[in-house]
Order: sequence, then C-alpha cells, then structure tokens
Amino acid sequence: MSEFLVTLLRIAYLAILWIFILFVTNVIRTDIYGHRVPRNAGEAAVESRRRSKGRRTRRREQAPMPTGLQVISGSRAGTFVPLANGVTVGRGNDCTLPIDDDYASTHHAEFSPGIDGAWFVEDLASTNGTHVNGERIENPTRLSVGDEVRIGRTTMTVTGRR
Repeated sequence: MSEFLVTLLRIAYLAILWIFILFVTNVIRTDIYGHRVPRNAGEAAVESRRRSKGRRTRRREQAPMPTGLQVISGSRAGTFVPLANGVTVGRGNDCTLPIDDDYASTHHAEFSPGIDGAWFVEDLASTNGTHVNGERIENPTRLSVGDEVRIGRTTMTVTGRR
C-alpha cells in the first residue's frame, strides 16, 4: 500500500471514531436531560384536546372525574398521587412521581388537566413509550377512572369520584 492510502485510511478511521463518540455523547445527554420540547408544543396539545371534545362530552360529564393515580406495580407500588396542577412521571428527581425503573425515561410522561375537569396523559418522547389500557399512545390521551397507565415496568390506575 502506498503511504498516501494508509494516511487516508487513518483519517477515515479517526473520523468514524469521532462520529461514534459524538453519537454516544448525544444519547447520554438525552437520557440525562431529556428531549428538548419546542415552545409551541403545548399549544398543539391544547388544540388537539379542543378538537377531541366532540360528541362524547355529554356522556363523559356523567362519568366519575379522575382525582389521582394509584401505583399498583413497580418500585413505588402502593403510592397514591393526587392529580393536581399536573403530574410528571419519570426517573428524574424533579418529577412529581419519581420512579426507579430502568425502562422509564428521565421525564417520561405528563398528566395534565384539560377542559371540564378532564385529565390527559402525554408521552414526553420517551424511548419505550407510554401505554394506556395496553395500547401505546402517540398523542395526548384523555383518561377515565379505571384506566391503567403503564410506564416501563410501573403500572398505575386512574382513581376518581363522582
């Protein structure tokens, strides 16, 4: 091999190595600090809630109102969290409900109040997703009393009153 080709291969190897290091650093940063949420993401969530109101309003008015989350499995089993001013669930210490779960993100999901006492759960771009009644959610999802929300290995039941 010529000296030029060996030098070119060394440079290519170093470039690939640096790309790999930057990729790993980005994955670690995202896992520690979470994904960046655009400023207008909240407006889009509110708009989607307004559109989903539709015909079901009358039927849901008679249903019990969600008032809390009861953790039924996982590291925090038996814990009750009242739904007030929003609840953030994840591995981060700054979460309202911090969970010790390897399958949960630092800021995994957010429970937020909607119109007329309704509550919604939204996945915060987690790796493993948030599941409501066994189905993975992609958009803010309205909760009803008795719904099961699974985040990693932690399962919660929505509790409420009439």
